[in-house]
Amino acid sequence: MYDKKSLTNYKLVRKNDFIVHLRSFEGGLEKSDIEGIVSPAFHIFYGKNINPEFYYNFFRSSEFIKHKLVPFVYGIRDGRSIDIAGMKTIKIPSPSFEEQEQIGNYFHNLDNLITLHQRKLDQLKTLKKFMLQNLLI
Repeated sequence: MYDKKSLTNYKLVRKNDFIVHLRSFEGGLEKSDIEGIVSPAFHIFYGKNINPEFYYNFFRSSEFIKHKLVPFVYGIRDGRSIDIAGMKTIKIPSPSFEEQEQIGNYFHNLDNLITLHQRKLDQLKTLKKFMLQNLLI
């Protein structure tokens, strides 16, 4: 949803762009899965010839959030903000595209595997609950 009167203030987001909100920072950046627009309260990062899966995992990593980004996050509790100018000074790894692709695919496959195991666990918990209910009948 957007205000058509102030559309010029909105920012274009393309698929695989990285988005960070300048206020209420809760850790890491998000990767856009679609093309659209965002409010001016967001900042957009993108790169050429990069593998978005590799950088998504890097930006969500504890190393990035707790060590590299923390000096540029200020404020207290829910009012935390990011100093974007400072954030732009963070040194970001730039392995070859092929290496980014291999690492990105590895973590993407690992995420899929975790999701599948989580679904299986949920099914087993449901089965356990059903069996316990029927055991007492």
